[in-house]
Amino acid sequence: MTDESRSREPSSAAGLTPEAAGLLETHFHMRLSREWDQRFEKLFRQGGVAKWYSGVGSEATTVASAACLRRDDALLTIHRDSGAILRYYASCEDLVPGLLPVENRHGREKSRELLYRLACQLLGRSDGFTAGYDRSFHYAHLDEETGLKHIGMISHMGAMIPVAAGVALAFRQQGSDRVALNYIGDGGTSTGEFHEGLNMAAVLDAPLVLVILNNRYAFSTPTSEQYRAESLATRAEGYGIEGIRIDGNDPLAVSAAVSGAVERARGGGGPTLIEAMLGRMRGHSEGDDSLGILDEAEKEKYESEDPVACLEASLVEQGIATTEHIEKVRGICAELVLEIVDEAAASAAPKLAGGERPVFARATGSPGKGPLARGLAGSAEETSYLEAISLALGDAMEEDPEVFLMGQDIAAFGGAFKVTRGLLEEFGPGRVLNTPIAEAGMIGIASGAALLGKRPVVEMQFSDFVSCGFNPLVNVAARFHYRTGLPVPLVIRLPSGGGVGAGPFHSQSLEATFLHVPGLKVVVPAWPEDAYSLLREAIRDPNPVLFFEHKYLYRRVKASLAPASIDIGAGVEAGARIVRPGDGVSVFTWGWMVHRAVAAAEALGEEGISVEVVDLRVLAPLDERTVMESVGRTGRALVVHEAQLTGGFGGEIAARIAEGAFEALDAPVRRLAYPDHPVPFNKELEAVCLPDEESIAASLRELAAW
Repeated sequence: MTDESRSREPSSAAGLTPEAAGLLETHFHMRLSREWDQRFEKLFRQGGVAKWYSGVGSEATTVASAACLRRDDALLTIHRDSGAILRYYASCEDLVPGLLPVENRHGREKSRELLYRLACQLLGRSDGFTAGYDRSFHYAHLDEETGLKHIGMISHMGAMIPVAAGVALAFRQQGSDRVALNYIGDGGTSTGEFHEGLNMAAVLDAPLVLVILNNRYAFSTPTSEQYRAESLATRAEGYGIEGIRIDGNDPLAVSAAVSGAVERARGGGGPTLIEAMLGRMRGHSEGDDSLGILDEAEKEKYESEDPVACLEASLVEQGIATTEHIEKVRGICAELVLEIVDEAAASAAPKLAGGERPVFARATGSPGKGPLARGLAGSAEETSYLEAISLALGDAMEEDPEVFLMGQDIAAFGGAFKVTRGLLEEFGPGRVLNTPIAEAGMIGIASGAALLGKRPVVEMQFSDFVSCGFNPLVNVAARFHYRTGLPVPLVIRLPSGGGVGAGPFHSQSLEATFLHVPGLKVVVPAWPEDAYSLLREAIRDPNPVLFFEHKYLYRRVKASLAPASIDIGAGVEAGARIVRPGDGVSVFTWGWMVHRAVAAAEALGEEGISVEVVDLRVLAPLDERTVMESVGRTGRALVVHEAQLTGGFGGEIAARIAEGAFEALDAPVRRLAYPDHPVPFNKELEAVCLPDEESIAASLRELAAW
């Protein structure tokens, strides 16, 4: 079809009111969305796509709600929101110039490109937003040129609500009036992250509009088996926010509710929860037979309420459009979708080069030259490990206004260990945020804010509690750069380890849990100077960094923060540190165990055994070169760690040494670690289990004598 044939003005267009013109554009995008879904349904049946989650029946809600956004607002979608994406990416005027008297959004060339890339994404082609590395709507597109901020989903339902709240929080912190619009299905409202994200958005007055697409079923489970509330909108009252239930098949009702919520958010009124009631016209996904749970009467009812057909009939009845115009739009949309999808299907497949796509974002620009320990550097006064962390936080906040802190009791109280004491008074409540007890919410919100250029630092009261935030950490923050190419500059501070009689839920060393997750950097400092410099570097890093700080060392280890001892600018990948040279046996360790290994090495030195102690400091990415060079010098290796033996990172280090330095070894690689059981509460019981100077020395003697 030529541009000329597409641009003929329908007879009903002349003299339209703005409201009528808006309805015609809504109709165009609803029909475009319907044709888009039906094209991919057909492709699924033909084997052209492996999976398809159809948005048929939700077009009135998705299109009309997205139309309430400005192009610099943020859209966060899930798997049935193609209507919202199509409306957000392009206006009717972009795609079919002259068809309707409506405004141009981005320009025809740009909008056409976006829809082509979307089709490529859905087909797994190289021109897709993730170049074939992730599926369907699992992508993000942040475009400085157009202002678009579209962030897609992960498969875990509810997980993106805290992320959307974080995006909205970033808007508020930037002093703008932009808003974030997010969608969730009725099934996803049963997740913990729905509660944590919405509750924290309310507490933080985040400009978030959350729309529930309630089609009455989660896969095959009816709402009667999901919740007992009269409606999902009534939950809003529990969060102290506005809640509205609307007919999701009526684009005018949707527009009124969402535009009101958007304006309320722009004015500082906080989030709104909107429940849009829909009929189920498709199953959970194509081909899964879940639509078969509906009886015939229910199917007929929903078909009779088809939002596209009902709007078309209404437009003709009101005299806003002619039957000819409706048919013309149907033909234009069908042909436009066919052209775009066929072009995408004919495009290049991804290059078959596994592992080529980077897991970590690269730092850009030169290292900052911000404050250095704010007046303490070079003084004779010694600084504790805890004070060094506190100084690093303050210096990072002074250096970069995008840095802010989140955590439980970190503001006026100063945190469970008083690490953040005084920072609220210095930097104000906008940058030192108390949060509810909601680890998943905190990490999800921090991830969303990081995507918008903020640099959040989240404090867990104890590292043990990070398990409650496992999903947003390993499935959102860790994978985001690999999936989207976007940086996620986020730091999670984790007070960890034992030795203080805190029992099994406050003493764990969990670093190995996360070393199996690509995309996370893991830092474990043992000395005040490293705690300071590595935290500064972690905050500057464009990737999520887990910063394990040992509670036992907080006030027991001190050092002078002299400029020569603080390495700012080397990055988190600064590498391992040889804290005691030797040529007889190498011991590799991190955290508290570094100090015990040094004590054991010094004792063995008096026996004539030369021990090299290597403080790994950064476990991911691991400085393997320093490890291999040390083994090359000594021929013997002992790995010591506080975490349990089985599955501990010592096993990985031992395997790499066996593979990469086998010919240099004069003895088997040994490991010394905590036994495979939880940490006991009684200090004496705990001490028996922990590697100490004597047990480390005994292992080193055995290796030296081999």
